[in-house]
Amino acid sequence: MARTPGRADPAAAFAQAVQSGDWPAADRALGALLRADPGNPALLYNHGLVLRRLGRLADAVAAHDDALARAPEHANAMFERASCLLELGRPGEAEAGFSAYLAHRPDDADARLNRARARLRLGRPDDAVADLDGLDDTDSAVRLARAEALRDLRRLDEAAQVAQGFG
Repeated sequence: MARTPGRADPAAAFAQAVQSGDWPAADRALGALLRADPGNPALLYNHGLVLRRLGRLADAVAAHDDALARAPEHANAMFERASCLLELGRPGEAEAGFSAYLAHRPDDADARLNRARARLRLGRPDDAVADLDGLDDTDSAVRLARAEALRDLRRLDEAAQVAQGFG
């Protein structure tokens, strides 16, 4: 992208904004980059990340959809899209998204935990427990999800044992 004299390089402005956590500035810089290269899947993916940080979850899903339309195997876009869907309260779509991601990265503990959370919201605690099996139970998020799943399965003694240590 050719720079106009006196104007900052948008890629440098984006990097600086991300480093400083200035998400509105990152969004503006990405806007300039996307105007120059609107179909770039990496830029679209990063736009989705920034939009999520700005709390614009539906727009973030759309940006990740655009990235995936151009690069269907973009695993990070799959993960982030599914995460946004889970935050939006769309557990069925989130579960499908995490399943697609896990087909590429089956050992990703965060994706397994998030799919378990989606499955809990869908009323499928057995499937949630299956996702949680083998994850690090010293992680409080894993323990909480496991306790919720066991509670939903009416395995209350096990749920209470797993939940020990929560305030």
